[in-house]
Amino acid sequence: METSMPLPQVTESQKELASQAMSEFDKKQYGSCCSLMHKLIAQRPTDPKVAHNKAVAEFFQSGFLTTDEFRQQLSKVCQMAHVNIDNSESLEDVDHSVIYFNQAVILYHLRQYKAALNILDKLFQYIEPLEEALAKKATMLLVELYLCTYQPEKAMGMVHYAEKTVFTAGKNAGEKENKEDQVDEAWKPKISLYKTRCLLMMKSMKSCKREIKSLMSTQAMNTAVIYLKSNFEHLRGNHKKAMKMLGSVSTSDFTEAGECMPVMYNNNLGCIHFHLSKHHLGAFHFRKAFQENENAIKDIKRGAEHNKNLSGKTLNSIGMSRHFELLYNMGIQLLHCGKAMPAFDCLVEAVQVFRSNPRLWLRLAECCIMANRQNNDEDRKLEKRLEVIQGSDGSGIHRKLRLGPGLKKDNPSPGTPAIPAATHEFAALCLKNALHLLPEDPLTAEKVPIEDSDTVKITPEMVLVPAPPGNPLKAAEVASLRCSILAASAYVALCLNDYTLALLHAENLLKQPKLTGAQRYLGHLYMAEAQVAMDKIADAIQLLNPELVVDISLTLPENKTEQDKSERDPEASESKGYFYPWSPKDLTRAKAIAQYDLATAHAIRGEYDKAGQNLGESSSRIGTPLPAQMYFLKLYLDLIEGRRNMAQVVIKDHFGHVTPNRVEMKMNSKPGVPRPDTAVS
Repeated sequence: METSMPLPQVTESQKELASQAMSEFDKKQYGSCCSLMHKLIAQRPTDPKVAHNKAVAEFFQSGFLTTDEFRQQLSKVCQMAHVNIDNSESLEDVDHSVIYFNQAVILYHLRQYKAALNILDKLFQYIEPLEEALAKKATMLLVELYLCTYQPEKAMGMVHYAEKTVFTAGKNAGEKENKEDQVDEAWKPKISLYKTRCLLMMKSMKSCKREIKSLMSTQAMNTAVIYLKSNFEHLRGNHKKAMKMLGSVSTSDFTEAGECMPVMYNNNLGCIHFHLSKHHLGAFHFRKAFQENENAIKDIKRGAEHNKNLSGKTLNSIGMSRHFELLYNMGIQLLHCGKAMPAFDCLVEAVQVFRSNPRLWLRLAECCIMANRQNNDEDRKLEKRLEVIQGSDGSGIHRKLRLGPGLKKDNPSPGTPAIPAATHEFAALCLKNALHLLPEDPLTAEKVPIEDSDTVKITPEMVLVPAPPGNPLKAAEVASLRCSILAASAYVALCLNDYTLALLHAENLLKQPKLTGAQRYLGHLYMAEAQVAMDKIADAIQLLNPELVVDISLTLPENKTEQDKSERDPEASESKGYFYPWSPKDLTRAKAIAQYDLATAHAIRGEYDKAGQNLGESSSRIGTPLPAQMYFLKLYLDLIEGRRNMAQVVIKDHFGHVTPNRVEMKMNSKPGVPRPDTAVS
């Protein structure tokens, strides 16, 4: 075991030097302070306290620009004091508390929040014997770190503890009465700000309203207060009021914490427009936020070259860049704009930093899906319908028409799925990552033995899932996200012709306890398609019964009451509605799609009459223009049953460009014949 040599006794002259240095430091005369510290370190070269204070004085003298050098000096001080901050379980000596605190401050500015929190947790165990000033700073930094790591409950608990103990006037005198009225006035505004941030993150609107009202009465011109008020109105759905609050703040400077105001302003506007479903306007503001962020970084780099220091950045500007957070926001916004490839490029870069976010992996997969199929109405487009008849060969009585092979085309990935590309293979990999990041599915988890069940207690912390750069996912959000991932996984597996896996995902989706009507509908369709491909047509026909389609809503049943209220109150529903429209839009069309799939299943089984009947009913409900698949199926049924004239009628009415010589024929009005008025020429 390594032992340290005892330090020589402090002389009166050394005490005088230390006192003068402290006096100069308090006066912010850092040059004079450093000169005195150099004299003191020459007399006590092995004293870790002197070395630490000298490093702090030099760091202040540099204007907080020499962060790298300061970290090296802190490391040397730790070696001199035989302190291992990272591996020690707790603070061994109260005299080392300042070293711990300064190390946590540096890590905080480097945005290594968990590492800083780990250090401060060790320091907090000895909060009582600490100097009052250090205890206050350590407590406030601990609250900030809890908020940065999205733990508002712990942050609020720490604020309440600090109010009762650390920030109580007369703490050292042991006064116990009327502590609520004795909180240090200088710290009250900051404590109130932290309370509001905690309540906003916990979405405790009633308590937050009272706290914000108090803040606005005392600090109405404070930028932080105005932004908190704007955030509060945004969460309440009052987006116009939130924008008005943002517009009342100057956006031409930086905050004390090193945050760039123009970046914050444009980012917040982008988020507000996202919730107003004004996605292109939101993307415009995110681009402006990008530009402001890049301009701020360039200014800092120019300053670094001028000062010629190791890092060249002030401490509070080291973590100023919000490049990856803006990439994340921009990617989500572009995805809702229908721009899959630009969104994919943004999110691929963002996932390198926020790789523990399962929701981000799902969004990446959705980019891949959208890049290969824009939306569900794509098959109604003219170019898709023109693929039904590809052309003709020969002339006269020998003229033959060439039918298309179908709309589904297999486009295998040119490389390994591990290389990011907007393919279904990479989408499958993203969805697999998303599922692995979620906690174990309760439906497949092993049951806890009965004898041990009393000792197992489910707490809210056990179901929280990290989702940086946003708040962690709670149990209800995890359940909803799991359903979305399973639905997307089933679809991607069908696109990759992996029908066994698609069936597995669809079955798992339908077993989930909380499904929206739309997810249940998709689960039945995907499961039926996989069963048809696996020659389990009888099972598929049961699933495709259109009478089973009773709900395609995008909200859970328990949330429909609130949705109905908002629909009746237009002002309250300013932000309500779906962020991205999807098809089918109504129950009639949804039943028609299921009935078309049912017709296809009957046709594969050779039940052509049932197939024709279901196709006819489906084509009358699905709306115009008809999807190209319906023409394929109609022509197939007519030709296989020998109804050549009927097939000619369909071709001449809907694909006249390949039949220049029209033959007068009577239309057969049997169900299943798409009428001329159901197609768009």
